[in-house]
Amino acid sequence: MNNIVAVTVRPQGSAAPCIKRIRAFYPDLPIEELNANLKAGRPAFSFDLDYYDVVEDLEGIDRKKLFRQLLEDLEALGARLEMSLTQILTSGTSQEPFTLEDFDHYMDFSEEIRRQVELDCEREAEE
Repeated sequence: MNNIVAVTVRPQGSAAPCIKRIRAFYPDLPIEELNANLKAGRPAFSFDLDYYDVVEDLEGIDRKKLFRQLLEDLEALGARLEMSLTQILTSGTSQEPFTLEDFDHYMDFSEEIRRQVELDCEREAEE
């Protein structure tokens, strides 16, 4: 299963500060494409909620927290965010609105699962 969050950014005023912040998180995203998406009201970027990188994990980098910070920073710049969650399942694809509160719930749930798995592994190792 894949869970992809697409984010449409509606800057209030100049788009330059939003572009600069988005590019700090997505350095490979072409400025022209990003600017065109902002002006057209299309999703500017997306994030895979199931993203995992072993090297980042070993280095203590949490991309989900960094993504959450990006969203907060864009709102602090005055941008209005519209998000949608696309779930790609074996039975098909669904799309629904997504909010920062939904993202926070997802993060809390993921953290609880991670803790439970660690506890289960420790219990197994003790037996």
